Amino acid sequence: MLFIKCLPRLLKNANKDIRRNMSLTISSVISICLALLIAAFMIVVASNVGQFAHSIEDEFLIQVSINPTINEQSRITLQKEIEKISDVDGVTFSTKEEEIDKLINSNGEIFSSYQGENNPLYDVFVVRLKSSENMVDITKKIKKMKGVSDATFGGSMVQKLSLLFTSIRTGGAVFVGILVLLSIMLIRNTVKSSIQIRKDEIAIMRQVGAYNWYISFPFTIEGMIIGMYGSILPIALFAVGYTSLYKALNGFFMSELLPLLPPIPFILQVSLLLMVTGMFVGGIGSYLAARKYLRWAR
Repeated sequence: MLFIKCLPRLLKNANKDIRRNMSLTISSVISICLALLIAAFMIVVASNVGQFAHSIEDEFLIQVSINPTINEQSRITLQKEIEKISDVDGVTFSTKEEEIDKLINSNGEIFSSYQGENNPLYDVFVVRLKSSENMVDITKKIKKMKGVSDATFGGSMVQKLSLLFTSIRTGGAVFVGILVLLSIMLIRNTVKSSIQIRKDEIAIMRQVGAYNWYISFPFTIEGMIIGMYGSILPIALFAVGYTSLYKALNGFFMSELLPLLPPIPFILQVSLLLMVTGMFVGGIGSYLAARKYLRWAR
């Protein structure tokens, strides 16, 4: 109850400190703004890379040619053995008649002469994987199973793309993390300067018995406000820039295989994330400064 009663005064003190140290506030806002702009760019890249990876998941397939000499019961047993392999997401059976129909649909009537008794294809299992990381090892393992004539996967390019996308997302996350840490340190230095300026006032508040949280909380609010101000420009530029990019590329990056995330709700989600991140960075930086410079024993 005491905290709630004091909250208006704490907010007032925080706003007063921001106006009092306007030059430091502006430098912190600009730094957070730049950090969040870069973070927004990395979020756009990482999020759309995730979308690209999801769109090529249909290529994480292994086609297993079944030996035509095995019986129905052996085929069912073989399918169950494949389904038990780690990272296998599902196994679908397709007859050689269905396979020749797919070949005709994708490549034209030139292959229609191979229908019926002239069909040279095998019955197959289409094995869907959860990821492409172990595609080669799983293919080799299936190829050695009894009743398997051959096993092939969709190509090394899909696997290389998946690994590239994973590397981009990981690198982007690390880079954004470094930017956040740098912003926290900058806010910490700003609040530290504010504390030094107000050291006489703080000493008097201590002498009259003010609680630690009453002294330090305005600094935390100050940092959160600075972080919120620093997020406004990045949010505006991101919203306008991403919408324009999406329209310019017609929703795809180079090909329909790589669709971009639609602006809504992506822009709203990222905008909220940027504002929360800015306020979090500001609040944490201020808290660290206040905790170090206002710690004392009652």
